[in-house]
Amino acid sequence: MSDATPVVLLVDDSAAIRSILKVYLAPLGVQTVDSDRGDRALQALRLMPVSLVIADVNMPGMDGVSFVKAVRSLAEADLRQTPIVLLTASSDANLRDTALKAGADVFLQKPVDSAHFVAIVRRFLHPGSPPPPT
Repeated sequence: MSDATPVVLLVDDSAAIRSILKVYLAPLGVQTVDSDRGDRALQALRLMPVSLVIADVNMPGMDGVSFVKAVRSLAEADLRQTPIVLLTASSDANLRDTALKAGADVFLQKPVDSAHFVAIVRRFLHPGSPPPPT
């Protein structure tokens, strides 16, 4: 793995949620890039190297599940394999299965526990680190 600073793409239509996630990510020393919509995030992903995507499920335009499907169908293998963590405030029991079948690597219910969230992010950015507590 390169010594370059990892880039995390935050995709959520709520600026407040993106700000909270940045606070959680700050101790990891990552660079964050914001997007408020899935279609814009897809463009950003094509323009810069991204280590991890953290996206909301419910967004205007392209929702999180559609975003995951779009990423997983890209022609570029390195982009297709970008890890994606999906977040949702929805209590829909089927949504988790739908998101994971679409290709999301992790599916988390909001509000997220900060320690668990950071452990999951660390696992993707530093694959040798211990797994998050369950």
